[in-house]
Amino acid sequence: MWHKGSFLHHPSWRGCGAGASVTGMAMAMPEMEQVEAVFTAMRQGRLVLRREAVCSVTQPRRVLYEECLARVRGMALSPAQFIPLLERFSMVCAFDRYVMRQAVALLRGEPAARLGVNLSALSMLPGVMWEALFRQLAEQPEVAGRLVVEITESARMDVALGGRFVRQLRQLGCGVAVDDFGVGYGVETAVSIQSPDIIKIDASLLAGARCSGAGQARLAGMVRLAADLAPQVVVEGVEGEADLELVRAAGAQWVQGWLFSPVRPV
Repeated sequence: MWHKGSFLHHPSWRGCGAGASVTGMAMAMPEMEQVEAVFTAMRQGRLVLRREAVCSVTQPRRVLYEECLARVRGMALSPAQFIPLLERFSMVCAFDRYVMRQAVALLRGEPAARLGVNLSALSMLPGVMWEALFRQLAEQPEVAGRLVVEITESARMDVALGGRFVRQLRQLGCGVAVDDFGVGYGVETAVSIQSPDIIKIDASLLAGARCSGAGQARLAGMVRLAADLAPQVVVEGVEGEADLELVRAAGAQWVQGWLFSPVRPV
């Protein structure tokens, strides 16, 4: 999910007070100023991508792919704050397209890499907005085949438009993932897409499993549901060995989080 790349979500910041004060600084900025700051960062090359690996539960060095997480360099502004604003002001498609272009450029330069990018359901608009990028991917199938597009849960997907967009991605050879399964529109999106390649269980389910047997049962049930819909199931938010044991018990094959992959710069 897009917000995981923010340093505000690193476990080392919890309880120290610094994360809350920085968040407050960002939240004090008027909404349109936050949006303008993001697009200014894009123009100035200060919107950077960081990578977080999706690793095998049983063989941590085996990596399914690396998710690209956006962060604004030099500003206390996290995607958890600005993505909802971009969606509300109908500007998220331009942002998502920018991030995907950066990821595609990285894939061209790194033949062994497999990268994932987040995509709001509101950005799934077949047509001229994506035409140039899709043409590039069609001309370079070896690049398209190493790109995973993660559809986020924050907005409801238009079944007709979203279905057509997913079909285009698959025709190009891209992988399709559903992010944040179990919260927001994640489950609805996964069912609408019909057989995504990857489903990612939201970190909140793992957090609940840490607290009680009921939470563990809920996580295991969500993993089973996801496995009925997709061949690859990832649990997000793994921070320690105890989390890894919970994921193993729940039956997922893949994990993502600070335990195996501190977010690294591109």
